[in-house]
Amino acid sequence: MMTRRVLLVLLALIAPVFGQSTVAVRYPGDYKTTLVKYATVDRSDGFSRDLYASREAVEAVRTNPRLQELPVGVVLALDVYSAREVSRDRKTGAITFETTREGHLVHSKSERTLHLMQKTLRGFGSQTWTFGGYDPLTAAPLKLELPGDCLLCHQAAVVSDMAFSLSLLKRFAATGAVQYSFCQHPGRQACAF
Repeated sequence: MMTRRVLLVLLALIAPVFGQSTVAVRYPGDYKTTLVKYATVDRSDGFSRDLYASREAVEAVRTNPRLQELPVGVVLALDVYSAREVSRDRKTGAITFETTREGHLVHSKSERTLHLMQKTLRGFGSQTWTFGGYDPLTAAPLKLELPGDCLLCHQAAVVSDMAFSLSLLKRFAATGAVQYSFCQHPGRQACAF
């Protein structure tokens, strides 16, 4: 009897993860003009991410600056670039990247990675979003295990409706200025905005 209870509890905990449709978000065509660039996040490992949102997302947070839940239908996108390497320390191997006068990384090349998420259901949690990824140069789908590859990371942002950069989006909506952030963490580790 105890084993059955444990199995039922485990099933209740993981069901939302497997309940999401594996249908990816559609490629948004000319996303650089149909979506709004609201932020750039540079990372210590030399990767830079341009963040985009659908106009509905921007309008929703502009209308309600305290918004906790994004409306159904909004799309968020993340476009990845690598920075231009300037030098490498011979002893430590540490890389120095080219930066602008403001200290922002200079994009060298597209990493051909466009990550997308679309709000598909009202409410909070992993089952309310659909994820996808494409090569932005060819529109070919990325080889992702959906929803798992995206979901594992975004569950850490459940308090901000699965969007790590909701605070950046809110600041953009309030000011109209593309937000900039530098993250000390390499790779896909979560950053505090």
